[in-house]
Amino acid sequence: MPKVYSDEEREQIIKRLKQTANEMMLKKGVKKATVDEIVKSAGIPKGTFYLFYPCKEVLFFDAAQDFHEQVDEYITTGFMKIIQEHNIDPDQEGALLEVIDEIADVILGAMEITNNSCLKVLLQPEEMNQVLSKLPEDLLQNHRDQDTQMGAGIIAKVAAKKGLNVEAVVGSFSMILFGSMYKHVIGEENLRESMRMLIKGLVWQILE
Repeated sequence: MPKVYSDEEREQIIKRLKQTANEMMLKKGVKKATVDEIVKSAGIPKGTFYLFYPCKEVLFFDAAQDFHEQVDEYITTGFMKIIQEHNIDPDQEGALLEVIDEIADVILGAMEITNNSCLKVLLQPEEMNQVLSKLPEDLLQNHRDQDTQMGAGIIAKVAAKKGLNVEAVVGSFSMILFGSMYKHVIGEENLRESMRMLIKGLVWQILE
């Protein structure tokens, strides 16, 4: 008979599993990491793993979601702080262009969170496809619904209001993120300023 865990025990187990998943993804990637390695590192019986997750891919997605929410919260909080500090009406045409440097800094900060977490791994199409192929449709739909309501949705709403292709805008930010993976080519000393220039150009197109 499966062991019954208290709510607190369940919370701690999930926390350990997600922490280990983040470490494993950064170290080995999605394909090479195994459930055996995950449970050994987390100090959890293998049978217990399957009480919480049907496969490693769902765990990886769950772990990545925590960072995704952190990024969205960072962007939302950063944008709201800029708006309040400068007493800006975001619906006023061109008002946000006056603080484009600060907006770029917020987005750069969000990208640093991404590049220091397992989200960086899922930027690689092969790794992301591996995870998505094992996810139930209801979990994917829930993820899509959350995206429209959280921080990433702020930029998307502005873009939509301007009549821009929202998917193309999101794709542009993704391409900037991919560029940060080639810092050995760009040069560590030039990476931040290069990304800042790209971000400002994209944000300008959205806000002008």
